[in-house]
Amino acid sequence: MDAWSNANDMSTSSEERRRTEAALVRAIDTDPSVDASTTHAALCRYVDLLAGEGLLPEAVVIAFKSTLAGAESLHQFEAEVREELRSALVSACIQRYFTRRPADDAPIAKARALRLVRDEAEPPERAASPDASA
Repeated sequence: MDAWSNANDMSTSSEERRRTEAALVRAIDTDPSVDASTTHAALCRYVDLLAGEGLLPEAVVIAFKSTLAGAESLHQFEAEVREELRSALVSACIQRYFTRRPADDAPIAKARALRLVRDEAEPPERAASPDASA
């Protein structure tokens, strides 16, 4: 039962990833500018999904670049313009990845100190002595 549940979760995750990727490609095909609201929103959803799956920044960028390669509309532009669009999209991907996640140097909340509880029935001198059990 557990193996089936895990496989089902993975297929759901994979399906969600495919849908999000397809939405990003459609948005880029409609308007490849990062400033376009639909493109930017699709980019954010895709990066959030990948980061939520635990992918490291490098893996997110690789997956994002692979998705960009599938966007047919980028191929209609001259090489220089295409590279500018691609560069802007990748930069937005990286920026989104790091703005949605806490910084590595963020202060870590300290846990409350644990209070030791001693057995009330045990005499205090025996509890304090490490050799008391001998």
